[in-house]
Amino acid sequence: MSDPIQIRDPIHNFISLNEEQVKVIDSPIFQRLRNIKQLALASLIYPGALHTRFDHSLGVFHVAKSVLRRLELDGTDEARVVEFAALLHDLGHGPFSHVSEQSLEMFADRSSLPSDQKKEKIHELITAHLIETDPDIEKILGKNRSRQVTQLLNAWPGDPVFRSIISGPLDADKLDYLLRDSYFCGVAYGRFDFAQLERSLCRVKKQLMLRKTGVTAFEQYALAKHYITQNVYRHKGRLVTDAMITRAIALGIRTDKLPAMQKLYCFDGTPAFYKNYVTWHDARFMTEFAGVRAKQGKCKDVLCRLVDRRLFKRVFSLGLESFSYEVKTFMGNYIDKPETVCFRMGIERAVSDVLSFEFKSAVDPDLVILNKVKTKPIHEMAMNDGQVLVNGHEQPEPINEVSKFLDSVGTAKAGAGVDLEMYAPVEWLSRSRRDAVCERIKQSVVDVIEQAVREEAKGHDSV
Repeated sequence: MSDPIQIRDPIHNFISLNEEQVKVIDSPIFQRLRNIKQLALASLIYPGALHTRFDHSLGVFHVAKSVLRRLELDGTDEARVVEFAALLHDLGHGPFSHVSEQSLEMFADRSSLPSDQKKEKIHELITAHLIETDPDIEKILGKNRSRQVTQLLNAWPGDPVFRSIISGPLDADKLDYLLRDSYFCGVAYGRFDFAQLERSLCRVKKQLMLRKTGVTAFEQYALAKHYITQNVYRHKGRLVTDAMITRAIALGIRTDKLPAMQKLYCFDGTPAFYKNYVTWHDARFMTEFAGVRAKQGKCKDVLCRLVDRRLFKRVFSLGLESFSYEVKTFMGNYIDKPETVCFRMGIERAVSDVLSFEFKSAVDPDLVILNKVKTKPIHEMAMNDGQVLVNGHEQPEPINEVSKFLDSVGTAKAGAGVDLEMYAPVEWLSRSRRDAVCERIKQSVVDVIEQAVREEAKGHDSV
């Protein structure tokens, strides 16, 4: 066997791959990930955030391989499946990574899917399909192993420890992206003692657990997830840029009726959809829909604002707890669903009237965006994909019962919250002017939302 190939990485130093793994990353479908940024347009806020799904996928592979070695599971057939799953887990990402997911869910034709897939996330279906059908991947892995990889990413029938390395509260994906996003954004929020946390992992009764020596490292990891979420993933500028891309896609499909946009996001599960989908990435998206030859329309107008960094402004932000019970229930449970699009557009239209009156100039309702921003408590965020168990002397214990810190923040629901926000294409003359305007329109926006929910509730009651 030839010597492993070494790839230099700013997070993990050197990443070693064998010939088979190198063939995977050299395949065109994997190379596409070089052109999909990990954090969409976060570089408009954090200029260094130019890292991609390509380098993140290599990092996840490296972490998974390291954990397998730590658990003395490396070298097995299952370990090879884990390594390929780590490499390929992001294969189905569209332009701007997670931003595309919302649009795929919004415009998918779920009636075309088999009954057992109708509730699956579209981007996960795309990933599984590409792994099992891409000719290059199939040639390298073979049909059987390709199928095992998709099983590991979705419904793994084997040892659950292998699944936990790929998807769980301590999976390789999270252990890489926190460190990687923190590094490239130039912040310290996502850093934690990776070496100690990994050193503390153990396998007990076919479960991935922590030794007690890793409790402090896990507490640091939990805080890292909380702080980077609050300061990077939930940064108001990042929220605005994501919302603008999503709105541009919606306008391109509904208003401008761009065939290429419809073909990209109106998922129907056909071979033609997949064949077209894998030809898209961030650069092609912006060239096609915001470039000099792009069709004039509202989609292009929004994307050109992003190109020039003329971002929409946040004109309203208020915690859901400040609203009535009806609003909290409806907004908390239903506002994200595709079938509520007309309801959301009604609110945006009414708020555009409020803004037009305030600014003495018409504000296009299609460019007013309602957004729900949810942040989980620290302890829930740390255990988002399942409970973390600590291997005690007598029996495993949940980490929130071992960690006094996690137990205290769990009781206090620290960091929890749901905010309703509105973004619009307005300009501020100064911060004091911004604060005055936002305060002045605050009650009017609250009244709009309350009235809209009451009318929606009446409509449901009359059916």
